[in-house]
Amino acid sequence: MSEPFEVTPAELRATSEHLHDVSDSMKKALSALRGRLAGEGAAWGDDKIGHQFAGGGGGYLAQLDWVQGSVNAKTGLLDYYSSGLKGAADSFEQADETP
Repeated sequence: MSEPFEVTPAELRATSEHLHDVSDSMKKALSALRGRLAGEGAAWGDDKIGHQFAGGGGGYLAQLDWVQGSVNAKTGLLDYYSSGLKGAADSFEQADETP
């Protein structure tokens, strides 16, 4: 037989808060990275080699956009899960309070 599965609203909220904290940390790290990179300016020249390094689908700028998109997607998912867990905790509490 299978083992019973049990969660409490407090456990759901704790996990929700943890996911929110991870998402927030990722957003802050990306923001700090973008700020530092912007402060450094273009690290490549304006010659042919510089354009090859920065441009194109596999170039530095495309990869930078890819990282931004990836972090945004992952933090969006973490925020969605966090919100869902908090909503589930609220629903469980309301169901428990209803006679």
